[in-house]
Amino acid sequence: MTISLPSTSGRFGLGALLSVIGAVVVGFWLFQEAPAHGGLSPVVITVSLVALASWAARVLIFPGTPARDRVRDVLACVMLVGGSVMVVPTEALLITPAIIGALTATAEPRRPLAFGAILSLVGLAIITAASLLDARPAAFLVGCASGIALGFVVGISRRQARAAELRERELLERELDVEREQARSALLADRATVARDIHDVLAHSLGGLVIQLDAVEALLESGRTEDAALRVTAARVLAADGLGEARRAVATLRDPEADPARKTDGGADTDDPLAAPDAVDRLLAAHESLGGRVVVTGGTADIARLDPRHRRVLAAVLREGLSNARRHAPGEVVSLGVGPVTGGILRVRLSNGLGPADAEAPLTGAPAPTPPPPRRGLAAATACSVCASASTPSRTARS
Repeated sequence: MTISLPSTSGRFGLGALLSVIGAVVVGFWLFQEAPAHGGLSPVVITVSLVALASWAARVLIFPGTPARDRVRDVLACVMLVGGSVMVVPTEALLITPAIIGALTATAEPRRPLAFGAILSLVGLAIITAASLLDARPAAFLVGCASGIALGFVVGISRRQARAAELRERELLERELDVEREQARSALLADRATVARDIHDVLAHSLGGLVIQLDAVEALLESGRTEDAALRVTAARVLAADGLGEARRAVATLRDPEADPARKTDGGADTDDPLAAPDAVDRLLAAHESLGGRVVVTGGTADIARLDPRHRRVLAAVLREGLSNARRHAPGEVVSLGVGPVTGGILRVRLSNGLGPADAEAPLTGAPAPTPPPPRRGLAAATACSVCASASTPSRTARS
């Protein structure tokens, strides 16, 4: 999911253009109507131009930084106060910047609502005092006061709209944070999976190489060169298989879509040895070639009928279990129980007996009284129980 946040950068839009045009038009009519009222004093013209210039300047200063926001607040105050003071001398022509000042001061969500309310009350007080001092009719006062009140109400409406926009933006930002965290969690999970795969590959291949090379050394010492050559060939095949598995794991780390378990054709790569129908048979043969002993109960025909995805997972688990058996309980018989298939579920259990050191060590995990030999382990360290879906012609696979 991709979320686009609304842009908050300043843009000279239609509203800003209309505000500038409005300030220019009011200024034009100010000088047009001045002769009709016997001319305007320099003070009135100056204050009026300052209010109009503040109106135009405020829309040209885009918000975004504290300094700009403060300047915009000051300009809104100048618009409201200056326009209110000049309402009576200009025959209500300067009520426009006063109304806009009340509106903009109220519409800012970053300022408390009291800021706009106080400025609006100040404008109303100035207009009321000036109208009473100049003996203006009540209709004039009511009309100007209604304009300021209208600006305040419209400002509240715009304030609510902007607050809703800010809440929506915060919500989108939180959704983006959640999306990034989910992507990070997925990446870490993929890396953890790849790390486990690499660990299993190295434990299987390197452990098997050590055993093969030890056997080669013993055979060469006894003069059995032909048997030693066969062991070297087996070690070479084991190293090549381990290198291929490591390359697949690294490729998955670089590109998760390269994961054989996610590809088409049943979810497995046709070149992946762990997904092959005879993967479990080859693992058992390799274990026996490395000096291990395996007793199979139930046969491996049901495993071969699994879909490639489940077959690969099962083979990877069995590979790790056999590696643990060779490391922690060398020489012990490994039992592999397969099936039967019940309810579309194939159950596989791999276990081994206790190693020589574990026969004397407490099962609670406490250390033995005497120093342990280099290799030791509990049965639980090499026992695994796997449930996978069986693909049969009469039943749809279930996981």
